[in-house]
Amino acid sequence: MSIKAAMHQYLASKSSVTDLVPAARIVRGKRPAGMTLPCVTYTRPSWVDDNYQLGASGKVMNRIQLNIWGTSDSQVDAIRAALRNVLHGLQHTNIGTGDDATAVESGLCENATDAIEWPEDGADPARFSCSIDWVVHYETTIPNFT
Repeated sequence: MSIKAAMHQYLASKSSVTDLVPAARIVRGKRPAGMTLPCVTYTRPSWVDDNYQLGASGKVMNRIQLNIWGTSDSQVDAIRAALRNVLHGLQHTNIGTGDDATAVESGLCENATDAIEWPEDGADPARFSCSIDWVVHYETTIPNFT
């Protein structure tokens, strides 16, 4: 299972998101130079395996940061609303397919921030952006130490 791959499969399957951002412009990692806007990038800056007193629980918590890039503040806000609509409060849902299938127990959006990149010389248009953290708990394998 891979939450990183499952994330793209899940978002690409949601027409409320892909009506605003084509699936090809939802990418993991850094936004490629020259990528047409709008686009969404995502990374996993942190994760923690949950444990019980007796050992591994088979659960993990990830923080996935989604970065929304657009040509206007209203465009970014619309994409943020669409992402929130499909991610915030998601629970007991399988996302992804095949080896990337992930059993999400819960997910909450938090820590949204806005930014504007103003052009330095007026040759480029301003780029508007927003970041959202999605904190997701899901099932994983328990190490067998072999």
